[in-house]
Amino acid sequence: ILSVFKVIVRVMKALYHYFLLFSCLSLVHLSVRADESDANKYEHCMSLVERSGESAVSYANDWIITGFGGVAAKHCRATRLLVQGKASDAAREMEKLIDDMTIARTEDPDQMVKNARLKVQIYAQAALAWQQAGDKDKAYMAYSSALSGISPDGPYTGSTALLYELYLDRGTLQIVRGQHKAAVEDLTLAIEKDDRQFEGYLQRAKAYRKRRDFLKARIDLKIAAKIAGDDPD
Repeated sequence: ILSVFKVIVRVMKALYHYFLLFSCLSLVHLSVRADESDANKYEHCMSLVERSGESAVSYANDWIITGFGGVAAKHCRATRLLVQGKASDAAREMEKLIDDMTIARTEDPDQMVKNARLKVQIYAQAALAWQQAGDKDKAYMAYSSALSGISPDGPYTGSTALLYELYLDRGTLQIVRGQHKAAVEDLTLAIEKDDRQFEGYLQRAKAYRKRRDFLKARIDLKIAAKIAGDDPD
């Protein structure tokens, strides 16, 4: 089983590509003035996160001081804080980013969708950071905020894959928090989003065992084993 830290690094790498390909313009849009070079600066800053940590922080700080870095530079800095093991600081900075984005409101429908999508992703990162910091309650609140940002009636309707991951992660966290009934509910929602993944069944089996519902736990374990056995990875 991957440690929380390894999961965070994996998610950071995935979200790096997400931000770069789909959302960088949304990030730099919140700067005082954004131009095409801001996207390149963000890409460079994120590359420094993995290669040279202190350089990433210095680069982000210099970018912020110029008045042009905005949310993009702060996100890069927060990511580096997390990789450095300063999980609480990273989580706080990520949530401050969301506050900044809320203040910088826009009436542009396309921008509203981009901002809503970014908030969900940053809340998901903050939740992982709070987990790394050992604050399970704040992690739960961050996951819940991410899920609240996805609505069929809102600007961002989300994707099946994202909803699966969020329900899976929150459900798994609920087991650790001792909220086993809520864990079963979340993990059932995850399975409803994607019943081809074994993790949902495996974690729900753990929750059922905690509730001493051994028959349902055994059924989920069998399903998880079958799916895992069919998984080439």
